[in-house]
Amino acid sequence: MSITINDLYRQLFGRSGTNKGTDIEMSEHGRVGGVSSGQPFKFTDTPDQAIKLVTSGSYIYIAYAPVGSLETALVWKAMRLDTTAGLKAEYCDGNSDYDNKVDDITNLDYS
Repeated sequence: MSITINDLYRQLFGRSGTNKGTDIEMSEHGRVGGVSSGQPFKFTDTPDQAIKLVTSGSYIYIAYAPVGSLETALVWKAMRLDTTAGLKAEYCDGNSDYDNKVDDITNLDYS
């Protein structure tokens, strides 16, 4: 089963979707705002977290830290998603603390 951008639009906004489903039409006519209102995106925010994302085999590795953090600093919260049978989340060191370095994220201990 494939999902089109129109399917996603209908699911998110509960409307019939745009004819072409382009990003421009969604940003103009979606519920997040509209150019015609003078404020294209009403709910933007400055990111306060750096994100590292790595895929390897059936795993997706995700880590968060304050913006500007070095990958060798012990300030990262790391987790991996196991996609072999559904989706199982495991944290580095078995906890969600910001106390890991992620320069070699695939070789950390997860549980």
